[in-house]
Amino acid sequence: MSTRTTSMMSRGLKLARWVPVAAVLAETAVGAYWDLARISYVRDSFDHLGYPMYFATILGVAKTAALATILTPGHPRTKEWAYAGLVFVYGGAATSHVAAGDGPDKWAMPLFFAAATFAARAWLPQGGSTTASLRALGTVGHRPQPA
Repeated sequence: MSTRTTSMMSRGLKLARWVPVAAVLAETAVGAYWDLARISYVRDSFDHLGYPMYFATILGVAKTAALATILTPGHPRTKEWAYAGLVFVYGGAATSHVAAGDGPDKWAMPLFFAAATFAARAWLPQGGSTTASLRALGTVGHRPQPA
């Protein structure tokens, strides 16, 4: 295998690490909106699980704070807490559905997002900003090397 092929594979693997990050950030943003707007899906789910509707507001605010923390440069300890909070949110959702006797169609996705949150936290380079993380992946400010 040539150096160029190895480099491209390495870069591809590094970029693949962003898949769980994108999934978690998108789900957190959409979930925060749904919780705060109290759409019918959220109302039905909370009624089914036996949670009061004010809990949706608490979750929506927590998800919004986690999203803002993850996207803001710096504060690595705070980011760790944000990721931990999301693991509790998604893990708690999966556990709640299992406890309510729901099948995998209800608890599998929250469990996936809990696992994706672990992966996102573990795989991202340590640093202060998204730009620094992209630079570490070699996508920003990358100059091609002569062959």
